[in-house]
Amino acid sequence: MRSSLRALDRFPLLLAFLAVALAPIARAAAAPKAPAAPAVVSGEWLQANLAAKDVVLLDARPMRDFLVAHLPGAQSVAVENLRSTSGGVPATTYPPEVLGVLFARAGVTSGSHVVVYGAESDNDATYVATAALIAGARKVSVLDGGFSRWTTEARATTKDRMLSPAARPGLQGDTSFLIRIDDVKKRVGDGRTVFLDVRPEESWAAGRIPGAKNRFWKKDVEGGSFRPEAATREELEAAGVSWEKPVVVYCNSGHQASATFYTLKFRLGHPDARLYQGSWLEWSMTPDAPRESSTPAEKK
Repeated sequence: MRSSLRALDRFPLLLAFLAVALAPIARAAAAPKAPAAPAVVSGEWLQANLAAKDVVLLDARPMRDFLVAHLPGAQSVAVENLRSTSGGVPATTYPPEVLGVLFARAGVTSGSHVVVYGAESDNDATYVATAALIAGARKVSVLDGGFSRWTTEARATTKDRMLSPAARPGLQGDTSFLIRIDDVKKRVGDGRTVFLDVRPEESWAAGRIPGAKNRFWKKDVEGGSFRPEAATREELEAAGVSWEKPVVVYCNSGHQASATFYTLKFRLGHPDARLYQGSWLEWSMTPDAPRESSTPAEKK
């Protein structure tokens, strides 16, 4: 009996010991997962990894530019390959199951590290990169500076084209970072969601989702490369973006918006950034979708 009581006396000490011992494990389990791949890679990194078995290099420029010259081993996946008219809305990105087929035909699998480049750090590159993520690619990066910086740095290009492996199904689509028009409507006027219109200011002034802030997507790029992250975040916050509130990014068709969305979500790690792919083309065609505009005197 006494031994049992002595054991009970020690029980709180045992619990305290276990709590201390297991605390680091609990903290590690609760820690956020590291990104599957860097959002942006340099030319130096890519040159060192071009031969890696898991790297799939995609050229997002128009086909005519790809045929003139491209990075060694690149496959052409241009923006216009990934969208068409749907329900009367022009330039609508294909659904995940269609994108999965298209990217699989370019050699992308669930284990691939997809690296996308455009002419520069531009919306062609971010659009194709975002589409790859929607298709189900798990590791996606954009080449900083694109083809222009690559050639300025005197790195190799080629006209040769190479066969990619036969398409292998298995990509599982991911639309978790997209938002559809019905959900956008519910958020208008909710006092919380920030709508960010990344078209030129004159387009924003002519017509927009009510309450939308404006910051042209090209302000995230300078000299053909992505601007420093700290300065970009500071300017986005000055434009009305908050890291404490959900953000919905849109443009005309989702093409330009992909650049700012990619920066917010993957470069800067915004916890709740969504891309409205239908954007103004869909919104302006929908009879019950509210809109507002500015007179010249009302422009910011």
